[in-house]
Formats: sequence, C-alpha cells, structure tokens
Amino acid sequence: MGSLNVQATEENIGPVLDFVTAELKRNNLPANLQSDILVAAEEIFVNIVHYAYKPGQSGEVAINASITDKAIFRFEDTGIPFNPLEIEAPDLNVALEERKIGGLGVHLVKNLMDKVEYERAGGKNILTFTKELLAGIGHCFLGDNST
Repeated sequence: MGSLNVQATEENIGPVLDFVTAELKRNNLPANLQSDILVAAEEIFVNIVHYAYKPGQSGEVAINASITDKAIFRFEDTGIPFNPLEIEAPDLNVALEERKIGGLGVHLVKNLMDKVEYERAGGKNILTFTKELLAGIGHCFLGDNST
C-alpha cells in the first residue's frame, strides 16, 4: 500500500499523478485501466484543491493506494464538509452553453470507476474509489466491449 501527503494546491497535481502512475505501473496494470484511474484521481484531487478550502487557504491531502484484485484509492482532506456524490448529475442532453456548471467531473469518476464512496469521519472528507481489475484485465486482453 502506497501513500502520499501533499498540500491541496494546483502545483501538486503533477506529484499526485506521478504517485498514482507509479502505483499503477508497479502493479503492472494495463494501459486502459491506468488511464481511467488517472483521470479519476486527477478529477478528485482538482475538486479538493478548488472546493475543500476557503479562498486563500489550503490544507493537506492524504492519498492512499491499495492494489490487489482491485485498485482502491482513498483521498482524505480536512476541508469543508462536502459530499461530492450528492451533486446532481449533469444533463448531458442540454447544449453545453446552457448546461449548469459543476458535476461533470464527479459524473465522469462515477462512470469510470466501479465504486465511489464518501464519508465524513474524524473531521475529514474521505472519498474512496475502486476499480475492479479482473474484469478490466479481461476486457483489455480479450477485447470484450461488454463491460
């Protein structure tokens, strides 16, 4: 299990993605799964940077990775209590210029990952996403587009 602690700043997007990439490569995940997980991790971290803390403030983000038959990434911050999973899904049938701002990144994460959970515990926002690997690996090598 790997972990990384960084300040919730835009400058740390690179180190966060480097950490996630290293965990994925160390576990020999196929490129298609790496891509999905990297997109999800970036969306979650960027949301923390932009919304967890008041303007001009920052806090620490702890990221934990556990990869076995599932890739599990857990993001913890001490920011304002906020459950992003309660955001209404964007109406993708509405023209882009008429669509309400917000929710698209979380919607993307929910669709890319097999499970996304939020809890508030110990004064922390904790968001965990899980990607089942066995199904993804079969999809990658067998060319099965049904998943």
